[in-house]
Amino acid sequence: MIIAAGKRPTRLEATHKTGGALMRSKIRILAAATAVAVLGMSNIAHADSGEDEITPADGGGITLNDGRVIGFGDEVTFTFEGEREKASDGRSASACPEVNDKPKYKVKGSPYFIASKPPKSTWLLPGQSVSWALTDSYEFTWDIGVSAEAEAGIILSKAKTSVDTKISNKWTWSGTQTVTDKNTTTKGYRAVLGQQGWKLTATKTWIAPPCKVKKKTIVIKAPRKGDISIGRKKS
Repeated sequence: MIIAAGKRPTRLEATHKTGGALMRSKIRILAAATAVAVLGMSNIAHADSGEDEITPADGGGITLNDGRVIGFGDEVTFTFEGEREKASDGRSASACPEVNDKPKYKVKGSPYFIASKPPKSTWLLPGQSVSWALTDSYEFTWDIGVSAEAEAGIILSKAKTSVDTKISNKWTWSGTQTVTDKNTTTKGYRAVLGQQGWKLTATKTWIAPPCKVKKKTIVIKAPRKGDISIGRKKS
């Protein structure tokens, strides 16, 4: 089949290809669609996780490296290429050349309130308030999936350079600070001591032998260096 220069094949034309040729066509389309600069940044969008997350009582946002401010419920996306996968014994001569491509990562990040360790919380009814004079140390550590530490470290490093230099896998707050919150709503909630960090959801895409598109999702909840504060949780 001959396609004129500059003309994209139609869906019907594409179906005439069979077997390995069709797979290679799909791989090339994917590679072209996901080929990005080593690091790219998108506009801020709104995130909707659906879980019972802790929301910051002060409603403050996070200032990004480029000066923009992202609020709770917003989302920022960045992309990068990882290191090329090492060749395995299962790789055969019939494998498509795209198996040598570097894996692509697409990461969506949004502010995420992380509770302190040791935990500290209290239930507030409408009109009630809380004031904690803090003098102890509180530790915040990242939360990652099983056997994902190596890749999580790479993703966190990219997030630090492209999104927020204060993001970290571990951070300890110590000092003297008083935090307060008053329930001005019509429903009760739990006031939780913590700080506003990040939730990063990364999708890794790569080509495995002989010519198969594979995807993997890695979720990281990471703290950022900053002040300690109070969050609100429904339950």
